Amino acid sequence: MTDLEDHRVLPHVIGESPGRSRLPLLVIVLLLLASGGFVIGTDIGLSLGWIVLALGIATVAGFIGAGLIPTIGSLWLIGFWWFVFPPIVGYLSGNWAGATRYNHPRMMGYGYTSAHAEVIGGIEYGVQFGLLLAIILGLIGYPTGIAVDRLVSRVKAVR
Repeated sequence: MTDLEDHRVLPHVIGESPGRSRLPLLVIVLLLLASGGFVIGTDIGLSLGWIVLALGIATVAGFIGAGLIPTIGSLWLIGFWWFVFPPIVGYLSGNWAGATRYNHPRMMGYGYTSAHAEVIGGIEYGVQFGLLLAIILGLIGYPTGIAVDRLVSRVKAVR
């Protein structure tokens, strides 16, 4: 790899300084707000809106040059939260039941027989499917953000 290629690819992999550090911080703040909302009973939990939000975060990350690795890591935090946080709240609060908002999303309709098993299943799903979700959404959204950034730059240059 030549020096020129290294300088063109590396910022897209590890990101540029301001975006690289702000993206995970923004996601952590978002998850803290969502956690608080979930605990007090608002319907923040498991919905398609989280996937759209994650895709939007990946697009913005590409636009600001946060880097693909920080983007996927931040999206994995969202995916892991999505699978793990509701069962933990159900386990700790004692409100867990066979089919409630404290269950993690799953591909099949089966459920677990205890709150502890639900938490363990959520962790397993969070690691497996949360990472897969992060990689897929990151690889779709991040290049989209880069393309939008380049388009905006070209439009500004023409004016």
